[in-house]
Amino acid sequence: MNADPAAVDPSKVEPAKVNPSAFDPTQAKLVSSCKAPGTLYCQWFDEAGNKLYGAGSDGALHVVDLSAVTEAATKKWPLHENYVTGLVKREAVFISSSYDRTLAWTDAETGVLIRRVPAHAGWIRELVMSADGQRVVTVGDDMQVKVWNAQSGEALSTLSGHASQTPEGYASALYAVAVSPNGRHIASGDRAGEVRVWDVEAGKPAASFRVSEFYTFDAQKRARAIGGIRGLAFSADGARLAISGIGQVTNVDGFVGPCRVEVWDWQGGKPIFAGNDKHQAVLNHVVFCQTAPWMIAAGGGDGGGVIAFWNQSSPMPQHLANPKGHVQSFCLDSDSRRLFTAGHEGFQIWQLG
Repeated sequence: MNADPAAVDPSKVEPAKVNPSAFDPTQAKLVSSCKAPGTLYCQWFDEAGNKLYGAGSDGALHVVDLSAVTEAATKKWPLHENYVTGLVKREAVFISSSYDRTLAWTDAETGVLIRRVPAHAGWIRELVMSADGQRVVTVGDDMQVKVWNAQSGEALSTLSGHASQTPEGYASALYAVAVSPNGRHIASGDRAGEVRVWDVEAGKPAASFRVSEFYTFDAQKRARAIGGIRGLAFSADGARLAISGIGQVTNVDGFVGPCRVEVWDWQGGKPIFAGNDKHQAVLNHVVFCQTAPWMIAAGGGDGGGVIAFWNQSSPMPQHLANPKGHVQSFCLDSDSRRLFTAGHEGFQIWQLG
């Protein structure tokens, strides 16, 4: 059974179909912004309803009606008592994750809580949904990947294998997760730069590899393990995996390092492309914009917020756009003409080309 079109998050499960000759990231233009309290860590674009939803540090749901954009997003109702880290919409129900270690199902029309499920033994870092809307997947600081029935809330499987500590014995974290477009594979990435790709049906790893440039251990100044995989995305055919984060950190106190993306042939366990830029930022989110060749990644750091566009012809991004504040997540509309960001102080709406 297919999900309602409004339940598909184009930033997570379905690359946008774009004419390469028409897509010009140098024309990216901020057209409006909508404030929300604190920081939004996640969002959901309901294209059928022409609305943008987000949640974050205040635990509440915020909404922008894209047919009548105002200066401030509308605050709806609480989803959690702590930071909200993931948000998807399936038919008329929101599913959300939080640092409170639970998943919540909330009626999208009334705000009434349908169910709350204890999910992880640590902070939940990210939540994604399969393209058919049947499963949601979470990762948490207990270093586990969990698969859930999106309708009933039933736990379907737990995928364990990420180490709880970095190679130097410091606490790790599991930041990022992605589901392949056909739903057969899940990718997860941790602080130490390890990526695992899981066979959903078999419930075991299909591949694993370490992306060392995303991890920094400073044994001299602060004895800190920092960095990690912050964003993951499968290509349309599921054969390639985009990875985003921060390159080697030169100042651990200021978390200063270059923004970085890599693309891997995950089945062959080999890198295909590495993109780096001197802009000092961690890229929290990455997507394949189309079958080939564009990728978009966004985040922020000491160098301010950034949206970076790579066509994989050069290690340097073809264009950098400067959003207001740090970006935590973003998504595209179905024709990749609008890009929506969520982050510090709310939403931003960008026109592309």
